[in-house]
Amino acid sequence: MPILGPTLLLSRADRQAREGAWAEAVASYDEYLARFPDDSAAPRALESRDTLAAMLTARAELTRRREEVARLREELDGLQAEGTRMREDRTRLRAEATVLRDEVIRLRDEAIRLRDEAIRLRDERGHLRAEGTQLREELTRRADDLTRTRQELAARQAEAERLRGDLERLKQIDLKLERKR
Repeated sequence: MPILGPTLLLSRADRQAREGAWAEAVASYDEYLARFPDDSAAPRALESRDTLAAMLTARAELTRRREEVARLREELDGLQAEGTRMREDRTRLRAEATVLRDEVIRLRDEAIRLRDEAIRLRDERGHLRAEGTQLREELTRRADDLTRTRQELAARQAEAERLRGDLERLKQIDLKLERKR
């Protein structure tokens, strides 16, 4: 690099700063200050270099902060989406819980109805058993009555036969007596 004088080096650094090439301008100011620390423009060059270095640091910090803000926004968007999803899940789960609660109530009512029906059927079975026992007793009593009636009928038929036989003999006797007369 050709040896430049302090004025040319300082002019180059100022031009770079005006054009926005701040990192190059800081390097040029550093070169100027390293080569000409005792020059009359050195304090202004130091102040310009410090200002540009602070701006570069601030710009880097701003870029880092913007990236962090972007990351935090993405994270916030993700958390908001997760919150929305969780609210939707909560709503869906509440609806499912309501449906299940209604189903439990319906099943409990059905179980109570079935228990009551079972009790009613058990009572009815007891009544039917008692009625069946009564009917069997009545049937046994009637069968006994029928047997007695049959025996009585047989006895009366035998008596009727005997009486017919006696009546026939009496008729025969009567006929004989009438013939004799």
